[in-house]
Amino acid sequence: MSRIILKISGEALKEGNDVVSLNKLDIIKKTIKILQSNNHQVGVVVGGGNIFRGREHSDMNKVTADTIGMLGTVMNALYLKDYLDKNEIANIISTPFDFPSLIPNFNDEELVENINNNKVVIFGGGIGKSGYSTDSGTILAAKKIKCDLIIKMTNVDGVYSDDPKVNKDAIKFDHLSYNEVIENNYGVMDMYAIKECQNLGIKILVMNFSKYNDINKYFMEENLGTIIS
Repeated sequence: MSRIILKISGEALKEGNDVVSLNKLDIIKKTIKILQSNNHQVGVVVGGGNIFRGREHSDMNKVTADTIGMLGTVMNALYLKDYLDKNEIANIISTPFDFPSLIPNFNDEELVENINNNKVVIFGGGIGKSGYSTDSGTILAAKKIKCDLIIKMTNVDGVYSDDPKVNKDAIKFDHLSYNEVIENNYGVMDMYAIKECQNLGIKILVMNFSKYNDINKYFMEENLGTIIS
């Protein structure tokens, strides 16, 4: 049994004119079901860029802008919770904010107990402080539930030497070391998150949303996306 965190960017939830696409929520649901059916325990960290990106609002007070962005991630967590509830997938939300009567507060022991009972733990709100990305929130979540693997589901099928949308000659990597990601600044996650994954020995799989049906290839040691270890 392994314990896995799915890292979903806010942008990955968008589709067409939908800020939160039901199709994308369904892909997350199906990914969770595939993982759970193979005896993996699952946490999910959601970003908020589909709703609000604090760094794009330089006209605002930075703390205010970051706070709105963090609340956007909580909104996405609630979207996902509602969808999983409707599909009878047991789950809870964990957030660093205090929302009495709306979202229960869970301590770290309760989070582990819930995930041991095969409940999906959805993490919203990042780390609850201005100046930190949801990548930092992912590392905090990984520490809380002691995960083995972070699966970053994106709109591309791995890590490339350059932006494949701009440079058709960009090279896709099947495997990278933490040091290679840091030295070349490939932009998989922020540098703090990559270094913490290295310190904690947490592997990262970067893969395309649309390839969710192939997710077990990773566990069978077949080629899928890019593995960072």
